Amino acid sequence: MGWRQVALIGPEALETEALGYRIFGLGRDQEPWRAERLIREFGVTPADDERAELAWRVASRGYYAEQAGLVAAATLAAATDDAPLRLAFATAVGDEARHADAFYQYARTLDRELEPCAELLEPLDRTLTELPHMGRMLVHTILEGAAADEFLLLEKVFSGDSLGRIYHHVRRDEVRHVAIGLNYLGRATRTPGGREEFEAHGEQWHRTGFALCSLEPISRFFGPLVGRDAEAVERWFVRRHRARLKAARLHAITVEATEGGEST
Repeated sequence: MGWRQVALIGPEALETEALGYRIFGLGRDQEPWRAERLIREFGVTPADDERAELAWRVASRGYYAEQAGLVAAATLAAATDDAPLRLAFATAVGDEARHADAFYQYARTLDRELEPCAELLEPLDRTLTELPHMGRMLVHTILEGAAADEFLLLEKVFSGDSLGRIYHHVRRDEVRHVAIGLNYLGRATRTPGGREEFEAHGEQWHRTGFALCSLEPISRFFGPLVGRDAEAVERWFVRRHRARLKAARLHAITVEATEGGEST
């Protein structure tokens, strides 16, 4: 297979797009965290704890999900002609590698092999491959936002355990990744060509990304863990999703989902 040429980008946008460049700087300057230190300091879920099976399962899936995020970020960085976005996604690639390794280290500390669940992510890979660049950006950002919300709940479920601390750090990174995507989408849709493309296809891309979030089964999963009924958890996810779109002025996109929201 031959090497695919990737166009290099001039620095002009680093001067004109100050916010995008500043978001990159947050990742560039962030002090790295180490999973092994967190595991050593906070320990892991004991084998006789009722959460032990859940900890192994979510850590195993976290390894594969974060690896998928790494590949997606690298692909988007290579495909863009936007300098702030490329630099920011380069930091995201490093973040996702650290996340995957953190979940790997945690799962192995439980003296168990990772659960083989890579096939669960195949629909995501197929979908992102079929979309144009802006569609990939929207779907990827939607998924990163949903993941950040899941990690907020998992941080609470595993509080007092190193897995909870890992989720704390991973979520902080994912929130920045969401900011990377929303900043780009906000800028791109203010150009005539980007606005026209988004108006033509944005709603369909949004439906695709929202469906991949699988909020209904995820809410059923989290309900018992956080002491809420599944419908309330789903409303919470939807409310946070809509708030992110509104912050980027993309809230004209609508989705048929449960109205309202509750604190979780």
